[in-house]
This record gives sequence, C-alpha cells and structure tokens, in this order.
Amino acid sequence: MKGLARKIGRRGGLDWSPGAGERLAQVPAFVRPLVRRKVEERVRERGGAIVSLADFERAEARFRSLTADRPAREVEEMMPRPNLPGTGMVVLQACRSQALGCPNQLLDLSPWQEALEAWLASPELNERLRSRVGEDKILFHHKLKISLSACPNGCSRPQIADLGLRARVRPSFELTDCTGCGQCAEVCPDRAIELEAGRPLWRAEACQGCLGCAQACPAGCVSLSEPGMELLAGGKLGRHPHLAEPAGLFQDPEELVSFLGRVLDRYLQEAAPGQRFADFWIQDQTRRI
Repeated sequence: MKGLARKIGRRGGLDWSPGAGERLAQVPAFVRPLVRRKVEERVRERGGAIVSLADFERAEARFRSLTADRPAREVEEMMPRPNLPGTGMVVLQACRSQALGCPNQLLDLSPWQEALEAWLASPELNERLRSRVGEDKILFHHKLKISLSACPNGCSRPQIADLGLRARVRPSFELTDCTGCGQCAEVCPDRAIELEAGRPLWRAEACQGCLGCAQACPAGCVSLSEPGMELLAGGKLGRHPHLAEPAGLFQDPEELVSFLGRVLDRYLQEAAPGQRFADFWIQDQTRRI
C-alpha cells in the first residue's frame, strides 16, 4: 500500500506526503484523478508545494459537507466515468415520502417509479443517449435527470430536472354553503385564492395542487380531484438556470412513459450535436410532442 501511495502521489503536479498519498490510494480508481486534481488546486491556491494529510482531510471534509444530504447512489452518479458502452446515462431520483410517512404525500410513487425504471432499463435508450456525448468521459451534466415527487413541495427537486414529475390535485369550489371566512385564501401557499365580494376566486395558473384549501375550509366547500402526476420539462442549473415548466398531467404511469418515450425520441432525432435536453426543450416554447 505504501509503495502504491508513493507512486500515486508522484503522478500529480505536486508532491504528496506519505500520509496523504496513502489516503489517496484508498479512493476508488475511477474517481482518483479528479480527487487528486481538486486537492492540488486548493493547495496551490494557498501557495503550498506539497500535499499534506491535513490538506487531504480538509478537502474530504468539504466534499462530505457538500454531499451530506445526498444518497450514496446519487453521489456515485455524480462521479466522472469513461465513455464506454453500458455507462449509465439517466439519473432517476424519487422523494422518500413513503418511507418517511410524509403527511403531504398525495399518491403512492411505487407504480410510477417502477414504470419509469422498466422503461429506462432499455439498453437501446441508454446507448442512444451515450452516443451523443463526443467526449472521453461521461460527466454528471451529460446525464438526463428525472425527478419524482409525491407532492407539490418537490423535495426531490423536480423544478431543476430535465424531466420533473410531481403529484398534484385540482380543487373545485361549491359556494352554496360558503361563509366567506377566507380561510382557504389565507392557507394557500401559492396565493392562488383571493376573496372577491366575499367569495373565493381561484386562479388555476397559480395553483400547484396541494391539499391546503380543502383541509382549511370549515364548511366543506372545496373538493379535490383524484391526484395525478404533473410533468415539468426543461429544468436546469448552471450558467443559465431555468425552472422546468408544466408539460402535461397524467393519471396512469404507462400513459406517462409512452409520452416520455416520444419526448426522448424527438430529442435524440432532432437535437443538435452536444445539445442537452433542457436546452433542446427550452429553445421552442411552443414545443408539443
């Protein structure tokens, strides 16, 4: 191990102390060059000429703080990989509402997640996505991100995914027994309800489809539709961030998967070389599949 550590330490532009070299040797080989480069960059920034064990431990602590709220699988998916057949090109992230007993959960994600995973298991789809990357390494930004959330709160961040899915309901108002108390408007987190002449006025374009108004109404004037899955498309961060925008509402997982299949086919056939999915979607705001 010490011989390997010395050999690894000498490969970088800086010298590594024996202790730091040993710790670097314990890093998985596929990500070791990236770790070495990042640690050396920080040492150079402070004017150092040798990487000490303390330098490595500081970099490790920073990495752990940045990834503390991410599942181990997601952290692994963020690491660069050689651009070889079989390299995974899709990241599917689902909220953990079921396991945590989340009170905001609108529907069971299991059938939706299972349908998506079965569709994404296609080697052909994965290879078509991989073949678009004209570089030696597959980086995280090359991958298609799909996020699944059981309520409009979107803990799995569907708003910044290429394809975001979040459960929602649609309220309807029967005002015969409405007292004009305004509790539905007061509780609405999206300001989608206003009182006008003592009656609630609902703005569909602002509503994100939670349970708040129905739960708050003391007269029982608000009823809710069956929950469905809203598709958001075109989300991304980076230099030019963009929030994903509504692109459809689905009641059946198979119907959703069929639609997504058409979306991806069009992207793979029409996108410019190197163009990412979010940019492809955003470039045509009138795009319909």
